[in-house]
Amino acid sequence: MIVNHKKLNPNGFWLLRCLRDETLRYVVLYGGSSSGKSFSVAQVTLIMTLFDGENSLVMRKVGAAISKTIYEDFKVAAQTLCISDLFRFTQNCCRCTVNGARIDFSGLDDPEKVKGISNYKRVLLEELSEFEVQDWKQIRKRLRGKKGQQIVATFNPINEQHWIKKDFIDNDKWHDIPMEIEIEGQKLPERLCKVKSVRMNAPKKVMNARTGELEEKPSNAIIIQSTYLNNFWVVGSPKGTYGYYDEQCVADFEYDRLHDPDYYNVYALGEWGVIRTGSEFFGSFNVGKHVGCVAYDPAWPLHLSVDNNVLPYISCSMWQVVTDDHGKHIRQVGEVCSENPNNTVKKSAKMVCARLRSMGCTDKVYVHGDASTKASNTYDEEKRSWMDLYIESLRGEGFEIEDCVGNKNPSVAMSGEFINQVFDGSVDGLSIEIGEQCRNSVIDYQSVQKDVNGAMLKTKVKNKLTGQSYEEHGHLSDTFRYMVVDACKEEFTAFSLRRKRNVYAKDGALKFFNAEGEYEYNGSVLYVMPNVCGKFTMCQARSVGELWHIVSATCIETTSTEEMASLITGSGADVCVVECEEAYFPFVRDVRGRTEMPVKAMKEFGDVDGRIAATSDFVSERVRFRSDYADSDGYAAFMESLYEYNKDSEDKCASAVLSGLVQYVAKRDR
Repeated sequence: MIVNHKKLNPNGFWLLRCLRDETLRYVVLYGGSSSGKSFSVAQVTLIMTLFDGENSLVMRKVGAAISKTIYEDFKVAAQTLCISDLFRFTQNCCRCTVNGARIDFSGLDDPEKVKGISNYKRVLLEELSEFEVQDWKQIRKRLRGKKGQQIVATFNPINEQHWIKKDFIDNDKWHDIPMEIEIEGQKLPERLCKVKSVRMNAPKKVMNARTGELEEKPSNAIIIQSTYLNNFWVVGSPKGTYGYYDEQCVADFEYDRLHDPDYYNVYALGEWGVIRTGSEFFGSFNVGKHVGCVAYDPAWPLHLSVDNNVLPYISCSMWQVVTDDHGKHIRQVGEVCSENPNNTVKKSAKMVCARLRSMGCTDKVYVHGDASTKASNTYDEEKRSWMDLYIESLRGEGFEIEDCVGNKNPSVAMSGEFINQVFDGSVDGLSIEIGEQCRNSVIDYQSVQKDVNGAMLKTKVKNKLTGQSYEEHGHLSDTFRYMVVDACKEEFTAFSLRRKRNVYAKDGALKFFNAEGEYEYNGSVLYVMPNVCGKFTMCQARSVGELWHIVSATCIETTSTEEMASLITGSGADVCVVECEEAYFPFVRDVRGRTEMPVKAMKEFGDVDGRIAATSDFVSERVRFRSDYADSDGYAAFMESLYEYNKDSEDKCASAVLSGLVQYVAKRDR
């Protein structure tokens, strides 16, 4: 073989070396776009077909994509090598006219097509990332019966969670090898074979099934990583004597480097990553800016944030909140993703405890998470909640645990927007840092998308083996939201009220009172509407000077008059006013018979929207709400209804009751 080095790229020279090495079973080329991977495969496959007369099969996952991609590459490659007259191209086939060897092209639309690959010396998998892991396993098993058979694959490393990395690369040990290539006894200059990296897997000891002896098998896989900087037809040859310098292509990569670093990282540098779509839930999250060396610091408490979805794993993120003169810094220092068979309450908790010990954590641990995990369940004999069992399991491993899981989850859209503002540096005194060791979390924060309402779009995928469907992304992102909102309650509340501008908010915010403070109240009024917008709604106000504190509130769907009466009589107010239809007057009489508190009945007001508008200034100036409203489901529902009110709202219950209360006390105090 005589090689004109001016015809090939570094990838081509590496392929020439590898495809002649019968000890290599797998030859994988990955990296950035425009690095010449696919074209080099086409060139060298044509050369090897001439050289050894063996058949090759070129495959893509979808057959329809072949004719306009890799098939055309082979045609152009034959022209550049000046060997077009030695090959005849027909539909889905390229036949060598010298020795009769074939290069066939096929899609893997039908998995049955895998069964016929055993007669090929080489199987070339273009865009390996499009194949399923089961495709890969079948191709490996079916390629047999011929000495020196090889699988050659190319791909761009888009997602670090892809099976290529998890099930192929990460399951082996790899070491760098010198960038040295010798062809036909001639050692090539380093400049001709330099790529970003070349690694081979470690040799293995394998027992010979026939003799029973342990034999050492040499490395059987090589991974070649390259970028556009290794393509002589993008940046020119090392000495500039051949190739081509493509100014437009280089300028385009430079633009991505400055404006889209995630895209540049994958498609230019050939590193594992996630490509941005523009609709990410955490759109302001930037790996280069927000991910770094973040280690556990024993001087600060450790927080766990947990999500109980079992597929693809039970998620636990680990955090510390560090304060200094510059503000509050929320730092993720770890993660535990409990996959099958460890995705049970006790096993996942045990994995977390093992991680805590490995980090050197011995102090009290604070647990946050999904409020719904505190609901009782049917699979536990004592009807303990999932979170109760989880915390009990952590304590059983010897850790002191404080339960910080709230009674209500924060708004998905609002908490996401808040975190994005922190990432942007728009919330004074707050910052978020993610440890580079939290790889699953980083990918989740990059991958989860936003739906039309601003919440998380949790797309479901299906496991083809088990038939189980589950949400691929978003679970670690949920633990992220729970932790940040819990750690920044005051800042999140202020942000929420600024964002949720409504008829009551002046200067973008409602006003609150410290629920833990002590006040000298001068009287209280409970205002009730038993059926407003289909909900039972009430709020109790206590006067302090010229202000009115809303000390309790609820907004629930119920038709039980017994439950309504119990809520009213248990309020402890000085007087109760019930605004209702005449049909509820018997209910009011029944309530009067149960309490010594005066209970007044009023007919429903005709123009509720008008009353809300007329009383809004009074609310803004003289009404204060509990600062810890989120700790009560009823009060939180009342506030949510209040935030969302506008004239077109279907839910006016909180605004209707509050305006009735204000009208009543304003008349009474006149």
